[in-house]
Amino acid sequence: MASATAVLWAFNFILSFSWPPLVAAFQPQGAFGWYAAWCVILWFLVLLFFPETKELTLEELDAVFSVPTHKQMARGLKEPGYWLQKGVFRRDVTLEPLVDIQDLRGTREDGHKIGGA
Repeated sequence: MASATAVLWAFNFILSFSWPPLVAAFQPQGAFGWYAAWCVILWFLVLLFFPETKELTLEELDAVFSVPTHKQMARGLKEPGYWLQKGVFRRDVTLEPLVDIQDLRGTREDGHKIGGA
């Protein structure tokens, strides 16, 4: 949390010093457009390079981060279409996971252990 707060304040500092020159150069609409363009660019970079790690153990995280970058990017490019189909059009679609977490956990899809007591 301390790292997140430090990054937040660092970017607040950058924003407060870059805003007046941008307004002078572009007018307020252009300055907001400049920041909006960077937000869109960074959204795509996060989509391509940061895999989903919600509720994963350290061993599972190790498996997720061992996937080659080109495979992560290919899956990241499929995600907007998946969320559009699922969220907007309400279709029953599935997106193949990057790593088979159930196999790593040693459980089947119904929750039963594989090969153990």
